[in-house]
Amino acid sequence: MKRSPIHQIIYILQESFNELKTKVADKEVEYLGLLIHNSMIGTRRKFHIPEHALTVLKDLKNPLQKLSILFHDVVYFQVDGGYPVNLQDFLEDYATIKGDEIFIIRNHLTEHDTVFRLVLDIFGFSLGQKLSPFQGLNEFLSAVTAAKLLEPFLSPKQLATIISCIEATIPFRPLSDFWSYEQNEKKLERLNKKYQLEYKGKEIENTTKLSVEVANADVLNFSDTNVGRFLDNTWLLIFESNNIQTNLDGYSYSIIKYRQGIMRTENFIRLLNPDNIFREYKGTPNKKTFLQLQTQARINLIVASEYLQIKLLLATILEAFAIVTGEDVPLSLLTGSARNNFSKHHVDRAEDFLPIPTPLYENIVYQPEVLHLLEHGRETETSFDMKNSPLSAFVYKSLGSKRCNELINKARELYDEKIYYYEFLDFIDKPVISALAQACAKVAMTRAKALEKYF
Repeated sequence: MKRSPIHQIIYILQESFNELKTKVADKEVEYLGLLIHNSMIGTRRKFHIPEHALTVLKDLKNPLQKLSILFHDVVYFQVDGGYPVNLQDFLEDYATIKGDEIFIIRNHLTEHDTVFRLVLDIFGFSLGQKLSPFQGLNEFLSAVTAAKLLEPFLSPKQLATIISCIEATIPFRPLSDFWSYEQNEKKLERLNKKYQLEYKGKEIENTTKLSVEVANADVLNFSDTNVGRFLDNTWLLIFESNNIQTNLDGYSYSIIKYRQGIMRTENFIRLLNPDNIFREYKGTPNKKTFLQLQTQARINLIVASEYLQIKLLLATILEAFAIVTGEDVPLSLLTGSARNNFSKHHVDRAEDFLPIPTPLYENIVYQPEVLHLLEHGRETETSFDMKNSPLSAFVYKSLGSKRCNELINKARELYDEKIYYYEFLDFIDKPVISALAQACAKVAMTRAKALEKYF
């Protein structure tokens, strides 16, 4: 039986409560399922949607882990532009928005709410504290939502386990004197006494291991042996995190906003320490599995970094074309609309007018996997973009890795306003600029005359 996401969520809730031997009325299960589902279907969300949570939890066995994953992304403040609409009244009791900042509320309710204080203590937060999206804001408010809504049905110990699992999904934290799983275990030992959670024996250690499994499951895509699938999610995050709005036909978004989204993601991927992605604690996961996760993540980051740099270079060239010939325009004006399975009609695109790429340098070198991804595409298509990138592939095959890297460094000077757009275009090899300008002129009739100077 094939269930829709909302029905899968409700089924997992029912199954988890049954495993925990907790009786929850169908009406309550339905309410929780709808709340979780509807919190994750905001118009700006493209990756952190119900399907993502269902994918993350599919290999987890413990019902408390499953419940934590269902709730762990219900709040995504910077993507949703605030609280999810269906949680706004609820969350306003615990956090307040002041301009562009958000603070934990300190009042009689929050000071005497034992479960809320438990969430605070597990996250290491305090009443009145300013919350940061880069230091657990979304995970904290998601944990508050889970803990308070599940409070009528679960014990304090079960709630503490769920909160710990959600806290563990704060990603990419380096191990330090301020954070480690050893410290988390000691913290739970203190909270066990403070809140009389009734953890016994090795239950605190096992809870810590459960949270490690949840944390690794949430970022498991980084270890995908199919780098095309890894890039699928990266691409969705570019559009989600940067609020690049699209319409039903796709591709009708600002070139500058598109370039900025790729630039931020490329910068993040390039600087991300692969040692801070996956976690290991007391044999969870085992050494062999942990090494495989880390090794594949390193490979994926290397490939993704070069792939994104080539996409960034092409986007910057198109942005420069737009500015020197007028002003910023939808990307599709210069390239043509996306050609994919979502397209209603076959349309002309700039790559239709490109010559066969010819290497401009001797002994040209490029990563075969990057070239394959550019020519043949990522794993899946979206309605708002093409999975392959023939224009980027043309640039990459013509110039190779070394020259493209030089051009990206020059592009960074453009982003820092150290050079002008026309200077950036003048720095690029003339055969490549000429071919791209002529191809874009065939599509963008209103810019054709202005582009002639680059022919």
